[in-house]
Amino acid sequence: MSLTLFLYLVRRFLGTLLAAVIVVLALIVLIDLVELMRRTANSDATVWDLLGLALLHALPVAGTTFPFVMMLSSMACFTRLARSSELVVARASGLSGWRILMPAVLSAAILGVVGFAVLNPLSAAMLQRYETLEARFLRGQESLLSISREGLWLRQADTFGQTVIRAEHANSAGTRLYGVSLFEFGRDNQLLGRIEAEEAELLPGEWRLHDVMRWNFDPANPNTPPKRVREDSRSVATDLTSDRILESFASPDAIGFWDLPEFIETLRASGFSALRHQMHFDRELTKPLLFSAMVLLGAAFSMGSARLSRIGLMLLAATLTGFALFFISDITQALGASGAIPTLLAAWVPPSAAALLALGLLFYMEDG
Repeated sequence: MSLTLFLYLVRRFLGTLLAAVIVVLALIVLIDLVELMRRTANSDATVWDLLGLALLHALPVAGTTFPFVMMLSSMACFTRLARSSELVVARASGLSGWRILMPAVLSAAILGVVGFAVLNPLSAAMLQRYETLEARFLRGQESLLSISREGLWLRQADTFGQTVIRAEHANSAGTRLYGVSLFEFGRDNQLLGRIEAEEAELLPGEWRLHDVMRWNFDPANPNTPPKRVREDSRSVATDLTSDRILESFASPDAIGFWDLPEFIETLRASGFSALRHQMHFDRELTKPLLFSAMVLLGAAFSMGSARLSRIGLMLLAATLTGFALFFISDITQALGASGAIPTLLAAWVPPSAAALLALGLLFYMEDG
């Protein structure tokens, strides 16, 4: 295949995809804006505030639809090429269907890499900002940290054991906690001490507690009453930062791809389950394969429908197939996040199944 033809097919596919993405984003913004106007009927939020919220939410929501959009764009692109007889001319020049598909498939794979390397961190930042503004405008809260009825819970660990922190509420940055209780545990999970403080301030490498009441327990003699000590202030070592505290309350979608590995390690070191975040990380890595598979799937249906004059039927079959793949993906994601199956297996099974299905259809429908 000549470079000119290769670039032409890439341009046709990317042009169709761009138009589809713009339409999807516009629909999401419109629907989100209407819903936000309904939810904020009694608030002081302006239309411009709500429009900003809708724009921030558009990319995170659209990210879940990109594989389906990729398949429909592939169908539209190759159907147009078939109806304009460009596919017939390409085949007559000696090009097989596989070589004709190569530009679109390679473009989809590159877009998959861009998706998790660039768009995912951007989407995560937009989602974090959206959640913060939504809490302010819709629930009257300045921070997501203060909305839990049971209070704020944190856990930090070191070589000597772990400390569980509970606070009634916190400031917007997570650097000041109020109504604080700390429970100190040894490496064998025995309670060593309890600390009550009016306020805790996060400083580099430590929590600075004010107006402190401490109870010291003796693990060797559990029946011995704890010793109570009152202090004006006290320091407790920590490796927590404001960013880590804020991220601990965020969904995996609100954490950028490049920040996920460190955050997963922090969760595991603190004794929390990181399965949901590991599942999200593994799924992001499958985007190049998933996008390529959806392009192949769309091409398999559209290139066959052009010859058989059954475009409507093939479009319905492709849509049902796409929904079936998404259903399988949701099931495997739930199994992976619950620990029922390894997250790596749960992440790679759906795109692999889509690729195999698309290749099978193409082998059946194409003659070369």
